Amino acid sequence: MTERRPPEHRRPTSHDVARLAGVSRSAVSRCFTPGASISEETRNRIMSAATELGYRANALARNLKSQQSQLVAILASRLDTPFRARQVKHLSRALIAEGFRPLLLTADHSDDLEPLLSSMLDYNLAGMIVTSDTPPVAVVDECKRLRVPLVLINRNPEPDGGDRIQLDTRAAAEMVFDMLYTAGARRFAVLRPEDRTYTVMGRVSAFCELVRSKGLSCHQLSCDTQSYAAGRASICQHAELIQGCDGLFGTTDLLACGALDGLKHDLVLRVPEDIRVVGFDDIEQASWAPYDLSTVRQDAGAQAELAVAMMRARLQAPDAPIRREHPPLQPILRGTTGKTETR
Repeated sequence: MTERRPPEHRRPTSHDVARLAGVSRSAVSRCFTPGASISEETRNRIMSAATELGYRANALARNLKSQQSQLVAILASRLDTPFRARQVKHLSRALIAEGFRPLLLTADHSDDLEPLLSSMLDYNLAGMIVTSDTPPVAVVDECKRLRVPLVLINRNPEPDGGDRIQLDTRAAAEMVFDMLYTAGARRFAVLRPEDRTYTVMGRVSAFCELVRSKGLSCHQLSCDTQSYAAGRASICQHAELIQGCDGLFGTTDLLACGALDGLKHDLVLRVPEDIRVVGFDDIEQASWAPYDLSTVRQDAGAQAELAVAMMRARLQAPDAPIRREHPPLQPILRGTTGKTETR
């Protein structure tokens, strides 16, 4: 090998690797291009030189030059909530397993969405997966124009565009109602966050509509946010209404955990003897002994695998009809409903 090395202060380039390995720069390029033809002996020399120099191939530059990309943008909000954090973790793992490179963007307010999404389209993305609010119409249209696959998970059906993984709110409401009713509940309440998101408000509306269709009452208990603290505060705020209820839908597990502590410690009610409680999502905390929360499981891992499969299918067939999938839900029976079996 030729012993010509870059100065220590400079990042090594493909030229430096080629010189140290005694090969052409095109051979270095082929070595770092998946599927390119190169002998095993040459590959070993190049990789040895790259390791010695600390060289890393510039995948972004290569993608821009070749008009091919492995970058997939994940846009998410509410990463401080356990379910969303788990969802992003599974999405990242599923993308990496399929040879993609996830790029995480966070936006907690809809005003942050358009500039973020628009800037990401400059990176020659292979696809975009959105779990946060509804993308602006202009961005959806731009994805269509650039033929960038767009997958939306539990987002508002408007604007039209992109493949969708959508929670079946009616099926979710029926499952929650069945769990509470079978446990003996007849007078219902549901926590309704004021920081409204599409799926959470869909659960609230579908549950109230279903309960009332059975000729039963359903009180909506407002709470400021979707946090643990908001769930507990709402129980105290609506103490009089809660005293007349025997079934509570916590809307999310985090809200339900806060509500449980409010019921037990602030109102001194017995769960499930005085009131039955069901959450939603099946976060880790739901199974903790102090909560032992009955809930409905959304399988974040299965959602992630489906999202990546839909994105890959769209790459292969850009003009195929838009897909809408409703992943299955699973009732998880624990102590807050007396661990009874659903009908």
